[in-house]
Amino acid sequence: MLTEVVGFSFGPAAGLCRRPLFLALVVLALGCGPRPAPPAVEPARTTVKKAIAELRASQPQTARMLERLLADAESITAFEREAPFWDHTPGRTEAAWLRLAKLASVTVREKRERQLAARQQFEQVFAKATNELSRAQQELSETGMGRREAAAFQRAKGALGRAQALARLGQWGEANDLARAAISDLAIVHREFGALHARFSDPNLRRQWRDWVEQTLRESREQGIVVIIVDKLKRRLSVYRGGTLLASFPAELGANGLRPKQHAGDRATPEGRYKVVQKKQGAATKYYKALLINYPNDQDRARFLQARSQGKIPWRAGIGSLIEIHGDGGEGRDWTDGCVALRNADMDKVFAWSQVGTPVTIVGTYEH
Repeated sequence: MLTEVVGFSFGPAAGLCRRPLFLALVVLALGCGPRPAPPAVEPARTTVKKAIAELRASQPQTARMLERLLADAESITAFEREAPFWDHTPGRTEAAWLRLAKLASVTVREKRERQLAARQQFEQVFAKATNELSRAQQELSETGMGRREAAAFQRAKGALGRAQALARLGQWGEANDLARAAISDLAIVHREFGALHARFSDPNLRRQWRDWVEQTLRESREQGIVVIIVDKLKRRLSVYRGGTLLASFPAELGANGLRPKQHAGDRATPEGRYKVVQKKQGAATKYYKALLINYPNDQDRARFLQARSQGKIPWRAGIGSLIEIHGDGGEGRDWTDGCVALRNADMDKVFAWSQVGTPVTIVGTYEH
């Protein structure tokens, strides 16, 4: 019997040789088959894709980084699925996806935390800005506030409108910046309002105004005469006879009435002790009825000359004149060129009680 042909053995010995070869082929076949993806891959993939979608608009660089890492994780998964057993690293796929999913989750959480903090900050800043806007609107209605303050108010109002629109889109950072810019503009209004009213708290001015009022009321008591007192800050004209109050009326001042009058054309209402020098009605006045006072008096002239010598007043400016208490008021705002305006019905009473020589004292303010 032939037992060996061209290097091949037959018989029992050959069977023993073929058994290890068969086992190797089986193992090789098993190692070359594709492996199923670990169960953790799909949830991690979903987490990462959602994170990329959420971050793309607000953090595009971070979104692109996660996309690159996602591609890397997909490559690792594909390689490990197809790799033969001797090139396969157990747990590598799971580790890659776990790291990526954790990074995506942390990034999204931090982004949401920042958004929440920015939203809460915006809500606080916007509430403050809204209150400041309301306050500034009231301050702007005050006499003496200028175009600069009005322009600042309009800028702030526009900025708050845009901030609100951005907030609705979730763009909290930009909305915050606009709300803060609005507050800065409104501060311009507040500062000017404060400066305008600072003089009404000045103890020296308040003492002077009080002395003028007390002197006028003493004159009324001692002589039994009618006197008129105007409180600019309170916008009130009060009439006394014999030191006793007859009536008090709302009054309107010059367009810059709260400021001290310095020269002609400044539309400020003067402060001082004056007298009626002429009563006007009919064709003599365009304001229903009027009481012309003797502005400027000697004290006004002295202040004017001193201010001009100090360069506080333009050299060619005049001191002004023709300050009256007149009718056609009731507009609810300060609008005159420096006069004191009353409603016509109130002017009728004041006109009837007054005569040439009636004392008229105009002060910044005083305690009644």
